[in-house]
Amino acid sequence: MFARYMTYDLHVIMKGADREYGEFFTGTRASEIQNQLPAGATMIPIILASDKTPVTRQMGSLEMHYVFMTIGNIQSNVRMQATSHAWRCITFIPTLEFEGHHDYKTILLARLFHHCLDEVVAPLKHAALHGMELTDAVGGMRLCYTPLVSYIVDLPEQQLIADMAMSTSPVTFAERSEFGRAEAAEPQMDKQTLMQLFELCQRVDPWDLDVFQKATKLLKLLGVHKQFWRNWKFAEPSLFLTREILHILHKFFFDHVLAWCKELVGAHTLDTHFKLLHRHIAVHHFSSGVSHTSQMTGQDHCDVERTIVPLLVGFAPDQFISPICAMVEFIYQVQDPVHTDSSIASMIQALRNFHAGKHVILELEARKAKSGPMTHFNIPKLELMQSFPRQTKANSVLIQFTADVMERLLIIHCKTVFPCTSRRSNFMEQTVDILNWEETI
Repeated sequence: MFARYMTYDLHVIMKGADREYGEFFTGTRASEIQNQLPAGATMIPIILASDKTPVTRQMGSLEMHYVFMTIGNIQSNVRMQATSHAWRCITFIPTLEFEGHHDYKTILLARLFHHCLDEVVAPLKHAALHGMELTDAVGGMRLCYTPLVSYIVDLPEQQLIADMAMSTSPVTFAERSEFGRAEAAEPQMDKQTLMQLFELCQRVDPWDLDVFQKATKLLKLLGVHKQFWRNWKFAEPSLFLTREILHILHKFFFDHVLAWCKELVGAHTLDTHFKLLHRHIAVHHFSSGVSHTSQMTGQDHCDVERTIVPLLVGFAPDQFISPICAMVEFIYQVQDPVHTDSSIASMIQALRNFHAGKHVILELEARKAKSGPMTHFNIPKLELMQSFPRQTKANSVLIQFTADVMERLLIIHCKTVFPCTSRRSNFMEQTVDILNWEETI
């Protein structure tokens, strides 16, 4: 078993008669969009990514949403490397302090985000609707269309973009009490959301914040009446909000699965197992254990995942190890660089195996909160895993939409740029000038 989990990420799925999913253009979504374009038109799939991060150090708590863009025509193994310069920072969206009642802060910040992004992507929306003449690599003119096919963000920003309340899924009709279900919920389509808002705006003034916010809460919406994607042709939030491996899978494993193992086996015992693990090439050796670590890198998460199952054998019941093994299996299968219909079915089965055995985790009181043992699995990220198969078929393999490259871009464009400015009131203009100089060079 130990050897298996050390080499699981090197396995190759044999090619058969199934449809193969690799780059974005091999997914069903690309075919659906291309079939609706004029004959001879070229599709330029737009991929966005953003994250809210502090941009100042020792100068207050200023935060911004940095938005990056690339295109799906670039091969995934190229664009998912920060050193390939395949991404461009297209805007800084500020987070402001509004004067007024605190209850309106969330809705105003959400509307500000959508309004700013709406202004920035206006040319892309025009090209997605009417097309734009662009020059190709050999000098020919092409009629190009720019649909939004992926927006890489973590869960809070997914809810911000989808205009969904925090107690609901950003992409389905599932609510918090249904997050632990073993069945996938029905997707929340853009037409349904926009129709609800249109009917609400006919009855209530959107700028009467008190009344409008109360009405949107009843509909499980955030309160943005003009989403940036509302008039972007082919933009479907349940599809372009691609499920993100780093935050949904690896963070879920660290925050929950590893916590269950610590609770059942004991933090000291688990640390001892990691410390005594024989040093081996390509296997990280946690000389200080894992229980006292409050934050890990994505690579650290992968290193723990590949060794956690064999380290539990003999110290935890087989009924407990079974769902943990199924979740690790699911995490590894999602990251395959090539998928087929058969491998997607195997992925679905792995998640079903977890749900079939997860009750043992509750029975052993391994899932705990500060108030005591918990009796449910209403975890938002667990609900998002149900839509991984649908996303894989639509947009192809999800490993090409991971946020690892975005985390690196944030360092390059944010955390190293601000110290180069004079740190005065016009530091935003200085930051833009610095980034322009770097791109020119």
